[in-house]
Amino acid sequence: MKKTCITLILLLFAGMLAANNHHRIMKNKSHIVILCFAIPILLAGCGMLYGYKPLKQFDQNNYDQMITSVLDQDFKINHTVSDYVQFDAYRTCIQDSLWQHQTAVQPIQILYFKKDSLLSYHINCTAKGGLSNLNWNTDQRFETFPPATAVLITPQMQNLSKIRDIYGIDDDSEYLIVAFWTNMLPKISKSAIETVKTNLRENGAVNKAGIVLVNTDKFYVTL
Repeated sequence: MKKTCITLILLLFAGMLAANNHHRIMKNKSHIVILCFAIPILLAGCGMLYGYKPLKQFDQNNYDQMITSVLDQDFKINHTVSDYVQFDAYRTCIQDSLWQHQTAVQPIQILYFKKDSLLSYHINCTAKGGLSNLNWNTDQRFETFPPATAVLITPQMQNLSKIRDIYGIDDDSEYLIVAFWTNMLPKISKSAIETVKTNLRENGAVNKAGIVLVNTDKFYVTL
């Protein structure tokens, strides 16, 4: 299966934009979640393939289980649960409709900062998929540290450094890695986090970076 369900939905989404329906489609933030996940599940059973789990409420036990499974004493890892207001503040850091309603609401995101400069940015829709998971190392992006960015970084995106204030991040490491994840997609979330750890370990950068894991379940529950 060369094209994953997520990739197919991105193609559908691009077609909708080309049809000049952008503003109407993007009125509701839930549309992008539906486009990227609900439709693939209905069309190709991606719920089974990618471990999609619908969220009805924030589940503390599921959160704790995920955190326990990825914590590693070799890494400097902090974690937090984002509420709706915080994630919405992150989403609106950039005054661009496409960013706010497409890119910024992707369930799984990885951002690499050096001080306040965004160096590398990855979202689930830019990672190629296999039969059961995504390949975050698509095009060997994670062979180096920092990884080669998957999303083009524009000058406006440097506003994302506000993420430190939004989530109260106090980390003086040379590099800061922020990973947004959700129990809506626990399998893909864990693979993203493990990819970050593997990249640090294989490039001798474990002691250079602090990792902050931000769970966004409370945001998606409201959609």
